Amino acid sequence: MINEISVSGPLIREVQVLENRPLAQGACLMTMDCPEIAALAEPGHFVKIRAWPEAEDGGRPLLDRPFSIHRARDGQLSILYRILGPATYQMSLASAGSLVKVSGPLGRSLAEADLNPAAGFYLAAGGIGLAPMALALDWLGGRGAATLFYGERRGAAQVDRAWLESWAGDLSATAEASPAYGRTGLLTGPLEEALKRQIRPIFACGPTPMLAAVSDLGGRYGTPVWVSAEAGMACGFGVCLTCSLPLKGGGRFRVCREGPVLDGLTVDWGKIG
Repeated sequence: MINEISVSGPLIREVQVLENRPLAQGACLMTMDCPEIAALAEPGHFVKIRAWPEAEDGGRPLLDRPFSIHRARDGQLSILYRILGPATYQMSLASAGSLVKVSGPLGRSLAEADLNPAAGFYLAAGGIGLAPMALALDWLGGRGAATLFYGERRGAAQVDRAWLESWAGDLSATAEASPAYGRTGLLTGPLEEALKRQIRPIFACGPTPMLAAVSDLGGRYGTPVWVSAEAGMACGFGVCLTCSLPLKGGGRFRVCREGPVLDGLTVDWGKIG
């Protein structure tokens, strides 16, 4: 840790980047020296990152950006991110030794859900939804069997295979087109095959259509589906409602405040444009 800013609520720390390396076309892994936040991190938690000057100093974008915690161990905090705009582009330029601001951990974690880790899990990760899965596997810690289903749209977007296999354990990889490894298709194909053999709870993260499809599978096979929802966040503290999701029973779920982990079977996915 380099510097400390004292506030109530989430920890806010200015920390040193240890590594920031590409893992695929447009995808990077940033690892930071962040022991205090790493010690509190649970699967599904996220942090807000700022790798550019503060707004009062002319820095743009105006707001910090939220990212799922990929891993937290030995005092280090890692995030997996995709370069999609000016914020993540500036993050990609941060080299070892650079300072970034980290706020967190934020949100509701998988550890707070009503589940039994000993029952095992199927982990479903679509694209950059792979981000929270390493921490989820670390949290399971061998208490239950786990299989990771990882899907991408294109093989060129698949993360480095050796890096993935170094932590993923039992793995099924798919890509809709030209897979660099694994099979062609959607991750819901092999996931449903696995559900036919053995029912297990599901933890999923990825784009909305994929979360809807995985939740539908869970409903049809009668198994819980916990999702770490991907939603555009502005404030990150539940005030603006930018990230809220419609619920089947009415009302809305604030992803940043009540989530990002929630029961996927309670979401009215059909109402999300």
